[in-house]
Amino acid sequence: MLRKIAVLADVHGNLSALRAVLADAQRAGATDYWFLGDLFLPGPGTQDLYDALKAVQPQVWLQGNWEQGIDFVVTGQGHWDDESKVYFARLTMYLIKRLASADYQALVHRPIATTMVVNGLNFGLSHNQPERSTGHDLYPAEAQENFDHLAKDHDVAIYGHTHQQLMRTSSSGQLIINPGATGQPYSPYPKLMADQRAHYALLTVTDAGQLAVDFRKVAYDIDAEIAAAKAVQLPYADLYAHLRQTGFTITHDQDLLRRVNAAHGYLAEVREFFKHD
Repeated sequence: MLRKIAVLADVHGNLSALRAVLADAQRAGATDYWFLGDLFLPGPGTQDLYDALKAVQPQVWLQGNWEQGIDFVVTGQGHWDDESKVYFARLTMYLIKRLASADYQALVHRPIATTMVVNGLNFGLSHNQPERSTGHDLYPAEAQENFDHLAKDHDVAIYGHTHQQLMRTSSSGQLIINPGATGQPYSPYPKLMADQRAHYALLTVTDAGQLAVDFRKVAYDIDAEIAAAKAVQLPYADLYAHLRQTGFTITHDQDLLRRVNAAHGYLAEVREFFKHD
């Protein structure tokens, strides 16, 4: 059977982008959906976002490093010794108050890697490397040996995490793909960074196991996404607006986050909510 597989990663709370990508995939005749992790934060999507992805019944649904970080905070392992950690914890607090407990547990118990076989083609799927969801070793300019490690014995290796669409090969010629980021695309190249359309990839696999890859970028209403964040009183809503307008994060801007955290009393809120110093 001919398969058309929509591969998504790194939604990061952006429901407007997810809806646009799912609509595009449906128009393109997608038969399968694979999600590679990082569904939530810093955007405003919570239960509505989870339900939108669940509705297409993904055959693959992985967790990423943000899901693991969220659970780290929830299970009492968070520390508030820098402003970025307070930022992440306050956003986590926002999320878990708005996500059904059963769905949260399903989310954080999903694997970070899996294997799928489609019409004879073996696909290795992971958020980053199969054994860990974080790290910089699969950014496009990194060493070939890192990509060879990812490919292992698969015909095709697909990963997320870096937020950049990519196609390359292993040293042996196996295909390596990154679908880009649905909700938070990135490029180090300014002209490409200015294009903030939502990313995904559509794979077509014939009955004979022949593969075609279509990297897709889908326009959506960024202003509406920003308005949605403000309407639900998303913590750091102004910083999220900047992210959506430019693509640039403030996650590690300690000086900026220190001012925002102090202005809103976020450190005290986080300490009280998670009962952890």
